[in-house]
Amino acid sequence: MRLLADEHIPPAIVSALRGEGHDITVVGDDIDLGSEDTDLLEHARDTNRLILSEDTDFRGADPELDIEDQPGILACETTAPPGEIAAAIRRIETFTDDCMGTVLYVPGDWV
Repeated sequence: MRLLADEHIPPAIVSALRGEGHDITVVGDDIDLGSEDTDLLEHARDTNRLILSEDTDFRGADPELDIEDQPGILACETTAPPGEIAAAIRRIETFTDDCMGTVLYVPGDWV
């Protein structure tokens, strides 16, 4: 799965996802730290990456933010163990072909 980790995603989660074989880039690498949410969405669309973020704006808290036309948002509970988050994303990838315009919660209660 191609992911863009928001700047507040802990490095341990990024490492766990890379260990699972995910293609993950981090805000601060390809896009500047402190970038606006709209810039993250644009970058995610341009690079076909799901956004992994704990930011509630991506969950609909910011009504001005258009989250419909994007590859998907993985709303991350960063206090969960990295292994649980990686396992949830693995299950999402297994059972979901297209996350376009959706917000999925990780770790969540994925089967």
